Order: sequence, then structure tokens, then C-alpha cells
Amino acid sequence: MDLAHLPFFCLMMTFASLWIHKSTWLWGSFLALSFILAISTGVAGLFSLLVLALLFGTFWLLKTPIAGAKRHFLTLLAIILAALLQFHWIPDFHNWNVAGGLWVNFDKPLMGLFPLIFFTTLCHTRDDWIKVGLKAVPLTLVIIFGLATFALSTGVVSWHLKLPCHFIIRVLANLFLVVIPEEAFFRGFLQREIIHQMGPRFLAKTSGVVGAALVFTLFHLNWHASPLLLAFVFLAGLLYGAIYEWTRLIESSILCHFSINFLHMLLFTYHAA
Repeated sequence: MDLAHLPFFCLMMTFASLWIHKSTWLWGSFLALSFILAISTGVAGLFSLLVLALLFGTFWLLKTPIAGAKRHFLTLLAIILAALLQFHWIPDFHNWNVAGGLWVNFDKPLMGLFPLIFFTTLCHTRDDWIKVGLKAVPLTLVIIFGLATFALSTGVVSWHLKLPCHFIIRVLANLFLVVIPEEAFFRGFLQREIIHQMGPRFLAKTSGVVGAALVFTLFHLNWHASPLLLAFVFLAGLLYGAIYEWTRLIESSILCHFSINFLHMLLFTYHAA
């Protein structure tokens, strides 16, 4: 029996378990199982455990009241580690080529795991989810319309109605191993960190949204993207940051980000890349 795909599903469950109960025993068990399976099936090597330990240590220290130059250094280290994972520059990871150009990553999602654990308060109550529904859903619909209009009018995307192959894998992988880790890192950690270091003022919040969106855009350079496509990514990053800052719920930016990606899967195609 081929077990090579199980590490990826266990990693998805690591993220999903945080909404069930943010317990070290729960998410830690899924994470440990995912790495045991990854190492035993060749998806990851032993060096990956050192990377995981470095990620954990960096974000754990950032969770403490450490300040000044040490905090700036740790923030920069977190960005560098995330970039190395994003661009697949860390050896010992072997991602899953499902078919053709469809890849499911084991390395990249790790950049958002510990920010989600240490820096974000997740929705658990009915009132939290009602807040997402009342605030995030209407704004997401407006953002979808605005981004789609921009993308179509500039030629960043064109209409391409389709039901992609391996649709369920695409949807689950995009939600749990792309959107959630990205929003946890860029909005839940980096945007929050910039605002925290500058102080709780309007300028600080603006700098946080813009700074996180800029880094978010730079992390998409491996798309071999055109300037117009990068402009679209930057604009999207600004809107994800704004909806997160307005609601103070990571689920809001996750909903917005995933909705854009989901509609792209079904309705559009990139031809600016």
C-alpha cells in the first residue's frame, strides 16, 4: 500500500485540529505523525526535523516579550525561513506531484503553522462565526467583484470555465496547505508584528497592511509573473490585510483569500504568467 500521500493529509489535519481544540497534544500528535510518515516514505529527510525545530524556536521566542534588535532579528529570520520554504530552497523535502503541474507542498505550509498556533485567536464560539458572516462575507463579495473586474479588464486573467482534474485534492490542499498557512504568516504574524513594533496608530496599521502585502507579493515571484499579475497579487494582499484588520479574525482573510482562489479554479485562467 502506497503511504506517500498520508503525510500531506496528516499535515492538513494538523491545521484543521486547531479549530477543534488548540491543544499541544492534538496538533502535536498530528504534526508528529505527519513527519514520521514523511520521513518513512521519503517525503522528508531527517534534516527537515532541524528546520521544524528552528521554526518552532523562532516563533516561540517571538511570542515572548523580547524586544528591540533581538526581535527585529527574529522577525527577519522568520521571513527568511518562510522564503526558503516558499521557494523550495531547503533540501530534504519532496513534494507530491499529483498530476502534470499540480503539486501539493509539504514544505511551504510549515511557514504558517506556528504563527497560527502562537499568534492567532481562532473562532470557536457562535458569536465569532456570526461576526465572520456579518462582516467578512459581504466584504468578500465586494472584493471578489472588484478583483475580478480588475483582473479581466487588464488581461491578468481570462474566462475559462472548467472543473479541474483532482478537484477535491486541489480544494483541500489549497485551503489547508496554501491559504491558511499564508494568511497565518502574512496577516496573523507579519502584519501584526509590523503594527506592534510601530505602535497602535493609523499609520502603523497602514504600514502593517502594506508591508505584509508587499512581502506577500515578493513571495509570488516564483510564478514568473508579469508586472500586471504581481500588481493583482499586491492588491489582493492589501485587501486580505484590510479585511483582517477590520474584523480582527484570521478566518475573515482566509475566507476572502480562499474564495478568490476557488473561483479562479472554476472560472478563470492566468495567461499573464
